[in-house]
Amino acid sequence: MGTPGFPAPSHLRGLDAGVTSQIESHRAISVVVHNSRIAIAAIFAIGIGAAFISICIVFYVISIFLSGFNFSNLFSALVWAVSAFSVGYMCPWLFKMANSMAAHRVTLDIRGINLKLGTKKKPADLFLSWDEVAAIWHKRANNAQYYFVQSRDGSEVQFSSWTFFRPKKIALLIAARTGLSIQEA
Repeated sequence: MGTPGFPAPSHLRGLDAGVTSQIESHRAISVVVHNSRIAIAAIFAIGIGAAFISICIVFYVISIFLSGFNFSNLFSALVWAVSAFSVGYMCPWLFKMANSMAAHRVTLDIRGINLKLGTKKKPADLFLSWDEVAAIWHKRANNAQYYFVQSRDGSEVQFSSWTFFRPKKIALLIAARTGLSIQEA
């Protein structure tokens, strides 16, 4: 509701005049949250760079073997071979992580929360209406932020910093739309 000289803000246009609660006005605006495409592309690029570095290390190991056989060269080649394996093993893990993070999406609209946390091949969708959300929990473990959205029937959905780059942003959006506070687990 605005005066003739001051139009209503653009994000509130189209809302019914009967909507007076801040929570209801938040719920009326549809928000889709997904991971940054730039950050996902960066993870893919790091995986390609790791593959290139691993191949270069393998060539270095071969050059060490060609320079002669003594204990020092053999030990050096073994150390470099282990590092080539470690860096090379990181590539598929990074590709898998970036591929799964590219498919994750949260939609907050007037009906409730729609979470898509699976991959493109194995989608895992979950829908919770706003009145089904009972609590929002936060837990920090193993250098990651974990958030749990618990429903009234006891089931819960978990997302973390391995699922989304900014999980706290999603938890705060859900908390603002439900009127609940984020509790520490």
